[in-house]
Amino acid sequence: MLPFGKKRREADAAARRATRPVFEARGWTWEDATPPPAIEIAEAVMRARRSQDIWPTGMSEVVTGQAHGRQAGAARLVGYEFRTGSGGNSWGDRREVNLVWMRLPASLPEIRFGDATLGRGKDYGIRLPWIPPMGPNWPSSRWSVEGFIPAFAVDLLTPGFRGALEVAPTRCPIVIRAGSILTYGCEALDVATVDARLALLAALIEQVPASCWGRANALVAGTGIFPQELADGSGLRLEQRLVARDWKGYGLNKVDWRDTPTAEGMFSLKLGEAHDVWENTPPADGAIGIRIGKVRLLGTPTDRGIPTVASTLDQS
Repeated sequence: MLPFGKKRREADAAARRATRPVFEARGWTWEDATPPPAIEIAEAVMRARRSQDIWPTGMSEVVTGQAHGRQAGAARLVGYEFRTGSGGNSWGDRREVNLVWMRLPASLPEIRFGDATLGRGKDYGIRLPWIPPMGPNWPSSRWSVEGFIPAFAVDLLTPGFRGALEVAPTRCPIVIRAGSILTYGCEALDVATVDARLALLAALIEQVPASCWGRANALVAGTGIFPQELADGSGLRLEQRLVARDWKGYGLNKVDWRDTPTAEGMFSLKLGEAHDVWENTPPADGAIGIRIGKVRLLGTPTDRGIPTVASTLDQS
């Protein structure tokens, strides 16, 4: 008889832990569970198409150590997608993503290479504005080049970088963000899978042109900045990016990260739990103006105490 419920989750966790002796023999550190990574990394792999639906709750089977002379790691990131029913009830459905990362030796502007071999329905990572082909070294149709600095993409995509990208394993979006290069979407974190992705990340780092290193603008990479939701992703502008978390999980944040290895597939939220509480609570929205849904067409916009890049620049 197959185990189910908690026993099944425990059996799955035990199977994943089978790789632990191999990694520890390399001198790597193993942790059964940790809190989720910084929001810049978490949303890069688990954001549900920028719809703010998934809240990361923790990581499990976390391994960290040296690979190809650089600090690296791999983990299973777990979160819950916020769902509501017609009766007003709310709950969270578990979502998980396997990721592998490597620290960069110096700063780089933010860029993403979306991978068509990972279906959009299974790719929870945040999208950036699409950059159309701009040179002879543009990658194949498998890859979408996304970012805020097209000139950086042109300089980065040398024949060597493109060559390393084209031989990547399937289900392998690449993100450079917040001082790291990472990939996610693999179906398992067995030793061979992790090693293949670490080799890929190391090869990509080696192919970065010397002129690209250190070019990151602090407002573009590594400061918790991310795009707001817009209907047209290609229309995102720098001044529309937020410099803080734009939600707190709608109650999904009550899940303890220590439970990540055996996280439940679904859990219900009480009525009083399914909302965010901000320190700067906006006043009642009774100001004169015209609003359609959440979009204000006229009138003074509500200040929710969340700075944007534009407001940050104004503080100089």
